[in-house]
Amino acid sequence: MAEERTPVLVVGGSMVGLSAALFLSHQGFPPLVVERHRTVSVQPRAQAASPRTMEILRALHLEADVRAAETPNAQYGNIMQVESLAGPELGWFDGPFPADPQGVSATGWTLIGQDRLEPVIKRRAEELGADIRFGTEMVSYTQDEDGVTARIRSVETGEEHDVRADYLFAADGNRSPIRDGLGIKAEGPGAFGRQLIMIFHADLTALVAGREFFLCFVKNADVHGVLGQLDPYTHRWCLAVSLQPDESAADYTTERCLALIRAAVGVPDLDVEVESGQDWEIAAKVAQRFRHDRVFLAGDAAHVMPPTGGFGGNMGIQDAHNLSWKLALVLRGLARPSLLDSYEPERLPVAEFTVEQGVIRYLQRNGLDEEIAARHRPEPTVLFGQRYRSGAVLADPDGADDGAVFEDPHLATGTPGTRAPHFMIERPGGNPVPLHDLIARDFVLLADDTTDDGRAWLAAAPPLAARSGIGVLAQPAGAGFTSAYGVAEGGAVLIRPDGFIAWRSRGPVADPAAILADALSRAAHSRTL
Repeated sequence: MAEERTPVLVVGGSMVGLSAALFLSHQGFPPLVVERHRTVSVQPRAQAASPRTMEILRALHLEADVRAAETPNAQYGNIMQVESLAGPELGWFDGPFPADPQGVSATGWTLIGQDRLEPVIKRRAEELGADIRFGTEMVSYTQDEDGVTARIRSVETGEEHDVRADYLFAADGNRSPIRDGLGIKAEGPGAFGRQLIMIFHADLTALVAGREFFLCFVKNADVHGVLGQLDPYTHRWCLAVSLQPDESAADYTTERCLALIRAAVGVPDLDVEVESGQDWEIAAKVAQRFRHDRVFLAGDAAHVMPPTGGFGGNMGIQDAHNLSWKLALVLRGLARPSLLDSYEPERLPVAEFTVEQGVIRYLQRNGLDEEIAARHRPEPTVLFGQRYRSGAVLADPDGADDGAVFEDPHLATGTPGTRAPHFMIERPGGNPVPLHDLIARDFVLLADDTTDDGRAWLAAAPPLAARSGIGVLAQPAGAGFTSAYGVAEGGAVLIRPDGFIAWRSRGPVADPAAILADALSRAAHSRTL
């Protein structure tokens, strides 16, 4: 078979790889995705899409589809502790996924298992042209100055052929062969243990009625684990239990699983059908590097964290979102390849911080010493407070830098490198819309159109976009945006396609067209300006 050609080869067709396919296709460069498994995940694994992930998907008009696929009758609140579901209650505490984004975003958490989210993302990516091949694995690859040549193989037939790509996106999981083959180590606290997730069907309606919960922690003489309801209509549940160091899923026969499930429910003769069992490692580690020439690591290949907080899969989606617009500009020939150098310095520090926050939340189950507890940061800060420093961010020339990786989004400063603060945009003759609904493919220039200086900024954007080939949406923001973005009357802000601030002018300038052109040229590493 002749060599295939694709702009980006994505290895791994789970949540992160599929998101890369979605974002790249939306940017006009549908990739080839290869995934050795035959289908999308059948395990819920990651069980929630974060408000930041939903903000991104909302801009691509996917929020309604995702929420339609949400776990039926999803419970956002309470976690219950019991001896068994039929036995004594030991207490209740707040769940980790509040529906209210606390004013930081226009959207909030969606309780949706990985097995439900992946088909939604896959479907839209394919509609946009992505070539997604399950039952296909990458056997080997080489890279040179101009691209990557990979050998891929059908798992079913064994047939092999070569694919030539400009770049390789590695979303091949926490045991990433690509990462290991590059000699990139993953560092951190390491493994906390392994967990087995059993999916089963049983009608527990009578035991749950009147005390609905998100999760139920079970602890008795026979089982110590966590129950969760996946679908009340099909009576589909999961039970997660910790494994001993020398155990794996293979040690858990159907009979053993049945005994654990019945002990957790507290009904010895419970009518139950075991669907599947899968084990996975709970760990915390971050790759030393996220890039090696034309190969980029993302998701679990780049960082692994405990499930507490729901940060892991969402972090991987945001890795893909950060990188996709940069790849698209380079592939179009509009940006120099140096733009891609910004991926690692932006995402690696954020990964280190977020992994630490996941570990802190995991350790909270067993109590924390004061030193560790003092490093705990609120959920909105972890989800929305990232601060990037890279060649794709133009720092304020007169701004002091405290070196912080995150800031409190409730006290957003509008500093370049931070996510653009949530802001409602007035539309002529229509309802206000959230700013992030407008950030999907292009840069966005915000300025106050009620002043001459603001209108001058906005007038400079269309000819600049035409001259550079780089999309720049001129967005009138009214006077209200100035306080949220730390600019005075006549100032302007340039927001990147991933929703992060690239540059700002704190006030009016003599030649806005020239200043804006310089800012876009440097932030986008433009070849054309």
